[in-house]
Amino acid sequence: MAVPAAGGHPLAHAFVPIAILTLVWGCNWPVLKLGVAELAPLTFRSLTLPFAALGMLLVAKLSGDAIRVPRAWWGRVVVLAFFNIAGWNGFVLFGVQQLPAGRSAIIAYTMPVWATLIAMFVLHEPLNRRKIVGLALGMLGMVVLLGDDIRHIRSTPTGALLILAAAILWACGTVLLRKWKPPIAQNTLSGWMMLLGWLPLVVMAPFFEPHPPSYLLHLSWTAWFAILYNIFLAGTLAHWAWFTLARTLPVAVSSLSSLPVPVVGVFSGMLFLGERPGLAEFIALALVLASLFAVLWQPAEKKKSAPAAATDPEP
Repeated sequence: MAVPAAGGHPLAHAFVPIAILTLVWGCNWPVLKLGVAELAPLTFRSLTLPFAALGMLLVAKLSGDAIRVPRAWWGRVVVLAFFNIAGWNGFVLFGVQQLPAGRSAIIAYTMPVWATLIAMFVLHEPLNRRKIVGLALGMLGMVVLLGDDIRHIRSTPTGALLILAAAILWACGTVLLRKWKPPIAQNTLSGWMMLLGWLPLVVMAPFFEPHPPSYLLHLSWTAWFAILYNIFLAGTLAHWAWFTLARTLPVAVSSLSSLPVPVVGVFSGMLFLGERPGLAEFIALALVLASLFAVLWQPAEKKKSAPAAATDPEP
């Protein structure tokens, strides 16, 4: 990818990728909700991941990147695929089945907060005052949402805990990605992680979701739209946009470019699903956005230390 010319503001050259990332991944939260309303969660992801993975590998090939993974790195790529793809998708799809799309997006995007906490132990990154404030704000946002679930649903907040587990697994994968720094092109790595992460999901699907294959023939156009959206838009186009930002923008700027995604997730849920977030959701959204800004923003001289710089914030 071409690096922005000197003298121009980097965001001016990244407007299109940022717009794609924000709209496609933000709107994917209600799309996921529509998809798993008709398709079982593991079946839904089993149908979309392999094609999105092939799309990413095609993008890598067309970009001139090698699509071969060095033999010595296959074991670590498998581990990264488990955390970033299999674990993330397995939990998040069951969670979004039980929660409003907007609330799911808010909880999921606490990932950089947990990545910061995990990096303190795995990478020995120090916790400064700014990171402590970010962690406190993020946890307060979770308390607001989980407390609201318990108070209004009067049961254990299963859906919220599933999304939270997905965010923590994604954070573990993020930290391992930063620790290992695979010498593999990012589009290639993403494509292979999708394929490898797809395997346990497709193996488990028949056991958790026993349906005859023929029921796929009776899906509504809404379900097929959700499938195609997750293959071509959320799975391929938005990944291209994310890695374009990761390669052409400073670390802090590319990380902060994901901030609008949960905001779009909340309002797209209102627009397309008729969700009506309450005061708790908006308070939690404000707290999580403030938390992400505190954790991800870096002074100019420390931009290289952001823990979530090369992550993949896809729903």
